[in-house]
Amino acid sequence: MSSSTKPGGSKKRQSRPKDPMGHDHAVINWKEEEFHNLWQRFKFPSDWGAQFSTSGNTALNAPPGYMTLYVAFFREGNFHLLMTKFFGEILSRYGLHISQINALDLPHVTYFEFICQAQWLVPTVDMFNIFYYVSYTGGFYSLNYRTANVLPCNKDPPKSLHDWKHRFFYIRRSVIPIAMHYRTESEEVPKIMIGAHTPTGTGTRL
Repeated sequence: MSSSTKPGGSKKRQSRPKDPMGHDHAVINWKEEEFHNLWQRFKFPSDWGAQFSTSGNTALNAPPGYMTLYVAFFREGNFHLLMTKFFGEILSRYGLHISQINALDLPHVTYFEFICQAQWLVPTVDMFNIFYYVSYTGGFYSLNYRTANVLPCNKDPPKSLHDWKHRFFYIRRSVIPIAMHYRTESEEVPKIMIGAHTPTGTGTRL
């Protein structure tokens, strides 16, 4: 009897392969037409050089002078270019590269900024750090709720995003004009003590 056949002749359902770990295994898998729709919807200027990747490429195959951004950053994460000052401070203080942030957690940053603005507050990293900390899982950095007597700012973040790692494009690095660290797995997970001003760990500047 074939291993793919149940007793009685019915075939087993083939299991869907799990999403690959990290950037270097996630091969592009979305339509160029969708890319052009995104490009038009968010009004990317032509001098930003946004480009669709060829078949078989991964997020690490960005050409020299370019970086990778994920579609889910914009559609589900409310991320926009040009990037806000607060978002840039998050990347700088935690020592993160934007392409290494888990798309499921990007709304934590954007929603936190929205809440502060609604309360006529200027969002700061020190304020954000009271509610969130950084962890590393599956090749991406996540922003997690602190659990000790802290209520979440965003109670209903996305629970899952279908194939988001495969839906990316390349854009000129100069679009985000700040120094970003592309961290390796051997480096410590960045941490900021509440009230501190410098992230732990080091990284490679791009």
